[in-house]
Amino acid sequence: MKRLFQSVRWRLLLWYALILLGLITGLCLLAYRLADNDRLSQIDREIRNFQSTFFRSLFASRPLPKKDTPPSYDEIRDRLRDPGEVSAFPPELHALFEGGSGGNYLAFWDSDGTPLFISANAPSCLKPPKLPKDDTHYILRENYREHHRTNSSGMSSIIGREISAEQSDLLRFTLLLTLGGGAVWLAGLGGGWWLTGRALKPIDTIGRTASRIAAGNLDERIEIASTDNELDRLGHVLNDTFDRLSTAIERQKRFTADASHELRTPVTIILSETQRALKREREPEQYREILQNCRTAAERMRALVESLLVLARQDLPGPEVSHVSCDLAEIANGVADLLQPLADEHSTKIERELSPAPVSGDPHSLAMVVQNLLSNALIHPPAGGVVRLKTIANGSGSILEVGDNGPGIDPEHLPRLFDRFYRADSARNQTNGHSGLGLAITKTIVEGHGGKIEVKSEHGSGTIFRVELPGSGV
Repeated sequence: MKRLFQSVRWRLLLWYALILLGLITGLCLLAYRLADNDRLSQIDREIRNFQSTFFRSLFASRPLPKKDTPPSYDEIRDRLRDPGEVSAFPPELHALFEGGSGGNYLAFWDSDGTPLFISANAPSCLKPPKLPKDDTHYILRENYREHHRTNSSGMSSIIGREISAEQSDLLRFTLLLTLGGGAVWLAGLGGGWWLTGRALKPIDTIGRTASRIAAGNLDERIEIASTDNELDRLGHVLNDTFDRLSTAIERQKRFTADASHELRTPVTIILSETQRALKREREPEQYREILQNCRTAAERMRALVESLLVLARQDLPGPEVSHVSCDLAEIANGVADLLQPLADEHSTKIERELSPAPVSGDPHSLAMVVQNLLSNALIHPPAGGVVRLKTIANGSGSILEVGDNGPGIDPEHLPRLFDRFYRADSARNQTNGHSGLGLAITKTIVEGHGGKIEVKSEHGSGTIFRVELPGSGV
């Protein structure tokens, strides 16, 4: 039972049922009240009309001496004590004198409580009403509706009517309201069950699809109708999330496979060299050569592991690195000084066009960006080549450009140039000890600073990397 009411559909239906029950009950009560008030108003009009008919008939058989003057209270008392012959009254008033059940009745008392006239069909329990003078009041007593009145002379009257038939009609109307309201409520529950099922069906579909995706079917997506409602927008958001998740998982798989492949080579070198050293006794120079090979492989493995750690720190959520205002030109100039020995080794000239370029960021990370781009540029041009290092500031931020006059990069390599472990020239990068992670790290850092990186290259005309970063005030 508890699980049943944990269902969203059942809870929605319960609220719907309660609200619908309240509305139907309110409408039924309103209809009952209106019908009852209309019934009583009609009966009250009939009572007043009956009273007028009685008094007109009372004075019609024996007209007053002064026809234009209303009768005095004494004349009214005399006529009530002696109304005259029954035949002088209309047939509808004969029951007042002959008795019987049903119909209208009336009774009059003098100011001292002495009965003046009590109709033969009046209930036996009638008593003079206790009202102030010139007061009138309608009451409902058992099966009777009565008009109580006391005039200014103290004479009191009761004009009433039996309403058993009207009460029976009202009871039948109440029963019809109850049955009709109950039928409408049940029909509403059925419609509510159908509507909630139809409204929640997309959510069930989303849940089942998400379960299949969680089970490993990463290619499946939520089917979305072209209605642009809240559930469709939720489906789009979830599909985008699943796309990013699938892409991240695939990237992680490739990353793991590539990292394993990259680490296997230096590990294999170290194992093979140590096995070669242990096969037999060797001269010190031979041992030195073997150890040098092992050291080279270990250094390459360390560089790869450090690059992997940098990428892992960039990928994993954690505390944001505090950004400070700094000059990209100063950072680039310092990195160029640091890499000058590498430029001399490759007989490459570094041309610096460094204008002030204020940015907000982590100086260490930005230095790594410059170092990765500049070291790549230094090893690609032929001997005697030129590498251009440039920084400028524009209206929206600062720009770093690193270009060379090397052989360039073939167009088919450009779309994947920033992928992890991707090398446009695999053999040369292996020789230079590059792991294929430098540009991937560079792109991650640049995007983490809210910037973007682009590359332009033509075969035989060199390559230009362009980094755009927000200014220090952005």
